[in-house]
Amino acid sequence: MVQLNLIELADLVRPDQLVAEIIRQNPNLPIPVPIEEIARLSGINRIEAFSSEGFEGALIANATKSAGAIFFSALSPRPRQRFTIGHELGHFLLPWHRQTSFSCTAEDIGGRANKEWEIQANQFAAELLMPAQLVKNKLHSLKDPELAHIVQLRDQFGTSMEMTARRLVELSEYACAVVFSKDNTIRYAVKSEYFVERLAVRKGDRLPTKSPSRQSATDPDEWFEIDSHWWLTESSSSNQPESVYEQTLVQENGHKLTLVTYDPE
Repeated sequence: MVQLNLIELADLVRPDQLVAEIIRQNPNLPIPVPIEEIARLSGINRIEAFSSEGFEGALIANATKSAGAIFFSALSPRPRQRFTIGHELGHFLLPWHRQTSFSCTAEDIGGRANKEWEIQANQFAAELLMPAQLVKNKLHSLKDPELAHIVQLRDQFGTSMEMTARRLVELSEYACAVVFSKDNTIRYAVKSEYFVERLAVRKGDRLPTKSPSRQSATDPDEWFEIDSHWWLTESSSSNQPESVYEQTLVQENGHKLTLVTYDPE
């Protein structure tokens, strides 16, 4: 059973602090995280789906933010809905998000957010749905990063493939990066702190010409070795790897997810 002492949350101002306290109060927090139950214990007395093109999520709260309502898109997949609820709950709990109402677009709820309060609400949702220590414990047993691990964690935590991939890379102790693309054009990339080389590609670039990620169909379990200059900016360092390894998952509507890794010298 989940419990929540709101007094203990009152003076916490960062997303990671709030989530750490929620987990401290619930050391046996079930997975997938019961996001609706946590929201209700926080003071959200109404959580409803709303059907409208272009709508993603909204929060409406009272003046003291002691009670509120969260709305999420009925058209989105369930993992996306869970993230949206977490995002709006972040707006509700983070004390400097002083507005009593938020209306959030698809750009706000995701990797493309550029407003500070939207970025923090996303951080809160990611931390809560995939708590760092729980994910790290699983990654420690899984060892080297693979696309199969992303799928496994996605199913366990009830999160989207994209969010799970980001979280795996952010918390990985290996040199790995994940590249998100659509129609073979890069949307963005995320690197682990151990991926010290610079990627040679950026938003808006085409996937590397010689990369198997260009293929229209791939086996996500298959690793490909490719000369590092296709993915990495060449440097004068003698430690730069000669090769990198990649796996690609082809998704719907031209979307792809490519995992890139290398062996540090």
